[in-house]
Amino acid sequence: MPQADCLPELALIITRQDLVRYAGAANDYLPQHWDQAMMQGQGFADVVVHGWLGCAHLLRAATLHFTPGAWDMTEYSVRYRQPLSPGPIVCGGTIMAIDAQRSTVDGWIKDASGAVVTTAEMTFVRRSGPDAI
Repeated sequence: MPQADCLPELALIITRQDLVRYAGAANDYLPQHWDQAMMQGQGFADVVVHGWLGCAHLLRAATLHFTPGAWDMTEYSVRYRQPLSPGPIVCGGTIMAIDAQRSTVDGWIKDASGAVVTTAEMTFVRRSGPDAI
């Protein structure tokens, strides 16, 4: 029977400097990530964090439990529910253990107000063989 547990929560602050760094690494310079006046003119409170930057932090939260040397992520799907602005976020999720060798995680990112802005489903499989920790 499946059992539920929680990922350790990861709280952090996404800064504008993080957006600049991510834009350079991803070659993603779209104005919605840096032009606050344009975004406010379109009805947004602020610029929007790159979706994959938020997901990277969610994956960091997952690897606090599913250590990379012992587990491989084999599936990942994400849903962006609301725009995420720079500022404090919390990443976490519920672990749905299928068995000792395979687990799925229903992950989430919450913004500063506590609203869930991103959800993701991840599947992890325990490593075996000489490379496993």
